[in-house]
Amino acid sequence: MKLTVSYSGFKPGCIRVSVKDAEGAGEERTTELAGKGAVTGGSVTVAAFREAGWSNRLTVTAEAFEKVCTAGDSRVATDTRTVTVGKGQVANETLKLEAIDQDGDGYVSWDNAGGHDCDDTTASVNPDAKELCNNRDDNCDRKQDEGFDVGAMCASPEGCQGAWACDDQGAISCMANRLGQWHPDVDKDGQGARGPGITSCEQPEGYVANDLDCDDNNPQRHTNAAEVCNAVDDNCDGRSDEGLGVGLACSGQGGCAGLAACASDGSVRCDSPTPTVLYPDNDQDTRGAADAGVMSCEPTRPGYVDNANDCDDTRANVYVNAPELCDGLDNDCDGTQDEGFNLGASCDPGLGCTGERRCATDGGTQCAYVTQPSNYYPDEDLDQYGKEDAGVLTCAPSPGYIVQAGDCDDGNPFTHANASELCDQEDNNCNGTVDDPGACPAGGGSWVDQSAGTTNWRSVSVGNNGGVWIAGNNALRVREPGQTTFLMPTCTGDWYGVWADPRTGTAYLGGTNTATGGRGLGNASCTPGNAAQDTDVRGLTGLALPGDGLELHVVGQSRSQSDEGHAYWWSPGGSGSGGPTAIAPLWDVHGSSRDVLFAVGGYDTNASTGVGARIYRFKPSQNDWASELVQNVSGVVDDKLRGVWVVNSKLAYAVGESSSVLMWNGTAWSKHSAPANEDLLSVVAFGKNALYVTTASGKVYRYNGSSWAALSGVNTGRDLYDIAGTRPDDLWVVGENGKIFHWPR
Repeated sequence: MKLTVSYSGFKPGCIRVSVKDAEGAGEERTTELAGKGAVTGGSVTVAAFREAGWSNRLTVTAEAFEKVCTAGDSRVATDTRTVTVGKGQVANETLKLEAIDQDGDGYVSWDNAGGHDCDDTTASVNPDAKELCNNRDDNCDRKQDEGFDVGAMCASPEGCQGAWACDDQGAISCMANRLGQWHPDVDKDGQGARGPGITSCEQPEGYVANDLDCDDNNPQRHTNAAEVCNAVDDNCDGRSDEGLGVGLACSGQGGCAGLAACASDGSVRCDSPTPTVLYPDNDQDTRGAADAGVMSCEPTRPGYVDNANDCDDTRANVYVNAPELCDGLDNDCDGTQDEGFNLGASCDPGLGCTGERRCATDGGTQCAYVTQPSNYYPDEDLDQYGKEDAGVLTCAPSPGYIVQAGDCDDGNPFTHANASELCDQEDNNCNGTVDDPGACPAGGGSWVDQSAGTTNWRSVSVGNNGGVWIAGNNALRVREPGQTTFLMPTCTGDWYGVWADPRTGTAYLGGTNTATGGRGLGNASCTPGNAAQDTDVRGLTGLALPGDGLELHVVGQSRSQSDEGHAYWWSPGGSGSGGPTAIAPLWDVHGSSRDVLFAVGGYDTNASTGVGARIYRFKPSQNDWASELVQNVSGVVDDKLRGVWVVNSKLAYAVGESSSVLMWNGTAWSKHSAPANEDLLSVVAFGKNALYVTTASGKVYRYNGSSWAALSGVNTGRDLYDIAGTRPDDLWVVGENGKIFHWPR
C-alpha cells in the first residue's frame, strides 16, 4: 500500500506512521521520519506491506510531533483510515495532518493540543529560545526573566539604594534614584503596583523598586506566580489561563468529547457530557435489553433507550409490565409464562371431542383438541369401508361409522376399494369399470339354465365351497361342497323348505303333512324327522349356536285351521317348542341370530282380517314370537308376505304378493319400492343396493339402490319359488316345472 502523508499549516519535526490488521491479527508495525518541505506544509510518502496472517483490511495512522516522536499526548495532529487491499493489488491512501505554526519557529501554539509555543506570533519565543531580561517568558517555561535576580536590592555608585532591573539590551543593571522608581507593595508579594511611583534615594517603607504586580491587592498574582485555571492573569503576562489548553478538545468521563475548562480548584477539567447508560431496543418496544447497556455521551442514540426494562429484546410484546399474552412467552418479565390463562383446564371443543385450554394465535386462549377429530364414514353394508362422500368430522362417531372410506356403493358389501371384482354387473373395486376383464366367463355372465325334470322345485339352500341343496315334490337335488355334479338321493316328501348347515353339509327339510327330514353328506337317502304337528311346513332356517350347537326354526300353516300359522324351533336330536296359535299363516323364516329372526306370512286380501301382511319377530327371552304390526305401516300392501331375508343386525327385507316389499332398518319396518304388478315369492339381499327377488311370472328382479330392473335371461312365465346365494356372483333360482338357473356360469 502506498501512503502519502500531507501536512499543512506547519512542518512537523517528526512523523510516525503505523499500520495494523483491522481485524486484530498480528502486531502493529511503525516507522518514523522527518518532515520535509516549507514551514507551512509539505508531504512524505511511505510504503506499507500487509503481514502474513493479516486480513485484507488495514488500519493506518499518521501522527505529527513538533520535534521528536515521543509517547504520550505530545502529538499535534493525527489521522487514521481503514483501507481494503485486494489480493495482488497496491492501494493508494492519503493521510492529512493539520496544525498552525504562525511564526514558523517549528512550534505550534500551546493553545492547540500538543503545542508548546507560548507566543506563536513571535519566532524568538519558543521552548528552544534563550531567556533574556526583558519582562517576557522567552523560553516558554511559564517564568519571566528567571536567573536575573530582577528586583533584588543593590547600591548605586551615587550611594542611593536601588534594585536590579532589565535594561533595553536585555541585560540587568542596578537602577537607583530614578523618577518614580518606588512602587507600593500592598500585598507584600515583592512586586509593586503598576502606575506612577515615587522618587527617593532610599527605599520607602512598603515600597519596592518595580512595578511588575498586575494586582497589588492579591499576593497570588505576580510575575513569578504559577498560572492556574481561573480566568485570571495570575502571572501578570497580560493573558489568563495561557498554556492550559482551555477551550481545546478533550476526552472526558467515559471517553466523551468535550472542551477543556477551568475547575473550581484552579485545575483544568474536561467539560464533557456525563455519559449515560443506554440500552439497545432491537424490537422497538421502547424498552431496552437489560444485559446489553453501553455508555453514551449523548442522551439519546438511534436504536437505544435509557431504560433496561426488556427481558427479551427480540420480541416487541415482551417487556416489564407488558400485558401478559397466551403465547408461551413471559410477556411481562415476571419470570412466569402465560399466567392467569388456566392452561390445561378441561373444556369442550365440540365435535364430541375432549379438549383442554391452550394458547391461541391471537394471544388469547382456545379450547384445543386433546385428540384431533377424524373423518368417520357411514358403513351401512358393514364391509369395513365407509361411504366416500359422507364423512363426518368427529371424535365420537355414531354407531355404524368407521374411519376408513373408499366405498363407492355403501349398499353392497361386495363393492369397495380393493374389493375383488365379481361378475355381477357392478364396479366392485371402485375403479370406474364394471366387471373388469377376467371377472366373468368369456362372452360375459349369464343365467345358466340347469333345469332338471318337471319337479316343482320350491326351495334352495347354498353353502360353502359350492354346496347347493334344492328341494321340491318328492325330490332333493344336491351338489355337495367341492363337487361339480348334482346327486338325487331318495327323499320322499312334498318339500317346501330346505336349509343346509354350512358347517357340516347336513340338509334339513320341511313340507306338507307335517313332514320334516334331513340328509347328511354322502347319504343315499333322507332320514325322516319329527312331525311338525298339525302343520304344513312352508319355510325353515337354522341358527348356529356357540360351539357346534344348532337351532332350527320351522314355520307354516295349520292343517286344521287354515287361517292360523304355526312356528316351531328345536335342536336336532332334542325336543322342540311350538309358537302361539294366535298367529297368521306363515310362509318363510330367516335370521342372523336369535335376536334378529323374523317370520313372514299373512292373509290374502280379505276385509275380515284387515291388511293381510304379517311379520313376527322371535323374542329370545320368552322363546316365543311377537307381531311387528306391519299391517299398521303406512302404505303397506294388503296381501300376504312370501319371503324374508335378514342381511345383518340392521337390515332385513320381506316380500309378498301384489308387489309388496318391506324394509327393516334395525328398528322399524317401512314400505319399500317394488317391481310393478308382480307377486313376489322370495328374496335374497346383500345390502340396500344389492336386492334380488323372484316372481310368480317367472322373472328375477334386482334393486340397485335407485330402481328395479328385470334381469335378462330368466323369464319362465311360471312361479320362481326361491332364490339363494353366497354373493352376487353365485345366485341360484328354482321354480315350477323343474326350473333351475345359476348366475353367472
